[in-house]
Amino acid sequence: MTAIDLALVSERLAAVLEQLLAEHPTLPAAAVALLGPDGERADVVRGVADGSTGEALTPAHSYRITSCTKPFVAATVVSLAAEGSLGFDTPVADLVRPAVADLFARYEHASSVTVRQVLQHRSGLVDHTMFPEFDVMAVGGWTPVQQLAIAVSKPALFAPGTACSYSDSGYVLLGQMIEHLTGQSLPEAVRARAGVDAVTMPSLHWEIAEAAPAGFPRAHQWFEGSDTFAWNPSFDLFGGGGLVSTLADLTRWWADWFTGVHGSIATHVADPAPTLGPDGVPFPGGDLVGLGLFSRRVGDVRVWAHGGFWGLETGYVPDLGVAFALSLTHRAPGLPGLRALGDAVIGSLLDGRVHSSWSVRSRPTSQR
Repeated sequence: MTAIDLALVSERLAAVLEQLLAEHPTLPAAAVALLGPDGERADVVRGVADGSTGEALTPAHSYRITSCTKPFVAATVVSLAAEGSLGFDTPVADLVRPAVADLFARYEHASSVTVRQVLQHRSGLVDHTMFPEFDVMAVGGWTPVQQLAIAVSKPALFAPGTACSYSDSGYVLLGQMIEHLTGQSLPEAVRARAGVDAVTMPSLHWEIAEAAPAGFPRAHQWFEGSDTFAWNPSFDLFGGGGLVSTLADLTRWWADWFTGVHGSIATHVADPAPTLGPDGVPFPGGDLVGLGLFSRRVGDVRVWAHGGFWGLETGYVPDLGVAFALSLTHRAPGLPGLRALGDAVIGSLLDGRVHSSWSVRSRPTSQR
């Protein structure tokens, strides 16, 4: 495995983040965390955690990680499969409580949609967050059943297994399946089965269901000019999202996942499917989708990762043995996207490889 000069990488990423903030004044902050194969760590943070007070963002700040929760849910499902509680090609409708099965039966392909297809966003089920019904918060906050009800009221996007379309609703359905099979709440099951360790990842917790640990203040995250800090978390709490974490703890979890500390990553990446939608256009998260994570090539390496709606990406580069997490705290038209920063991070890692025949310090800084 090629060694990485994380000090050099940090210098280059600091320049990237400073340039981003200078060019985009409405972007409050940007941050990157890296964890190398020997446990070496780098945290590069620029900007403010709270625009109203000017509080500086630090590596100790946590974030609502939104869809970066999905790999944790997928790891829980794979754990259940390993113990024989489910089969990946079993219809999901057979694995949920009767009330949820009755609701899901409204979906035209309910009897045939499999666990694998839901994990890989290949069920044809729409994403409930894309419809105007979701824009009006339910009285007292959302429930998972209310969110599923939106999804199953819409026509299928395609026959299961024939295409790919990202669906938060599918992971809400998986959350209901996990609760039924384990007899636990989803947060309890994920903590028990997906390697969420309170000692090595102290900030990681499920919002509302678990007490927020001290010492990890939550950063403000913005969407199209609105501060989402006080938004009712039930909009994204049932499997499609729900976890809160620092970037550093996310890198610890991904590194443990890929090195076999908790579960086996082999099942997740063994048989990835194309992300082509019914229109033939690949999903922007990657060219392949495994069980709960996406893959793309950057330069000469393959990256496995997952994004989060508020501006996060977490992942792992197997060829380099490096886990990464990044955050842009404002998502809005005209601001840089996750892919641009993610590729800049990977590009800096590639430029920071230590070769025996020449010095990487002689190479120009890469700020793709």
